[in-house]
Amino acid sequence: MKTFSLIMLSLLAAPPAVEVQQLDGSTTNGALVELSNDSLEIQLADGKSSVLPSKEIISVRPLSQNDATTAPSVSKELIFAGGSRLFLADMLVSSRNAELMLTAGARVEIGRSALKGVRILTADSQSADPEDDPLHQKWHELAQQHTGGDAIVLNREGMLTVQEVVIHAVTADGVKIQLDDITTTVNPSKLYGLLFYQRAAREFPAPLCVVHLNDGSTLVSQSIKMNNGETRVTILTGTEIPIPFDRVTKLDFAAGNIQFLDELKPARVTWTPVLKSAIAVDDLSLVYAPRMNQSFQGDLLQLEEDQQPQVYSRGIAVHATSELLYDLPSGFRQLQMRVGIAPQSLGTCTAKLQVIGDQKILFEKDFSNQTPPEDIALNISGVRRLKIVVDASDGEDFGDVLHLCQARLLK
Repeated sequence: MKTFSLIMLSLLAAPPAVEVQQLDGSTTNGALVELSNDSLEIQLADGKSSVLPSKEIISVRPLSQNDATTAPSVSKELIFAGGSRLFLADMLVSSRNAELMLTAGARVEIGRSALKGVRILTADSQSADPEDDPLHQKWHELAQQHTGGDAIVLNREGMLTVQEVVIHAVTADGVKIQLDDITTTVNPSKLYGLLFYQRAAREFPAPLCVVHLNDGSTLVSQSIKMNNGETRVTILTGTEIPIPFDRVTKLDFAAGNIQFLDELKPARVTWTPVLKSAIAVDDLSLVYAPRMNQSFQGDLLQLEEDQQPQVYSRGIAVHATSELLYDLPSGFRQLQMRVGIAPQSLGTCTAKLQVIGDQKILFEKDFSNQTPPEDIALNISGVRRLKIVVDASDGEDFGDVLHLCQARLLK
């Protein structure tokens, strides 16, 4: 009996199987043994362990998902200062603190200053998908933009209206509010949501990752740790929240920290043929204009690495002569990508790559049939406009195609 109990305990403590996508485009599968701010350790199929630095990870996804329909019903959606969203079984609020009843059964006590808004779910919405609420997007915008004092939010014939009040408490009896000299307790079913006092200027730590849960919750994390099956997420307000890992659908390390160029809409994209053609330039552009996340043959991007094809999930295929101009979002300090000749162009390519930041050349290189792929890391701190140019260096653009693989901005 003792042996059977030990076997069962070992099975229950088995680390979850995950897929780890890395910045270099590779994917690693294994059992997640330990997770911290700096790294994660996974056990590979051959029994060996691999430690991967967090800064080189795009995402971590469990390979088996717990069905979200089996999760307990929720009564409230809490939006924290700092942007996290968490569906709750219930919550109580006093003048200084709040007690959160998590759907997994744990209780968490936090300071009231961490609260930004609470959407009160009706009996109908508790049994349905809360995201199906037609007003939920407007509510999120309203809550994220809110600064100033407390307020209640009402649904007036499909329109959200805001009434400033003082929220004294949220109890099992209702929401105790004060409007001018009148203090009363309101039935939560009459309210769409609550907004809590927020200072206009408030700074938070840089996010480590965004934790996505199977009920739609998203936790913007400054710290995360998992050991022996226990996962604890510290969001930007400093609140630590225990999360069963089987509720996690994705750990997104790219969110807020990495911007892939294939997701950033260029301010301008131009392709100009070197040689004149009877075919209209607009029609040719449909064929030769830069392509996101695929080659000009419609396949995944590839580079020839030591005479072996290496496949990349993201990037841009660029045919000479092309220019991509980007208005960069603020806060990014580095541009990284692996650049090489498209395999189909080996032996014929004679292209020049230029990367220009605010009219200053940051990188310039000629690629020919003997040029191997190269990792590029450029300082773009303070750069507002970034231009990527692929030119035909020999005056002919036949077969002049470069693949800019895993091209991304880093903070």
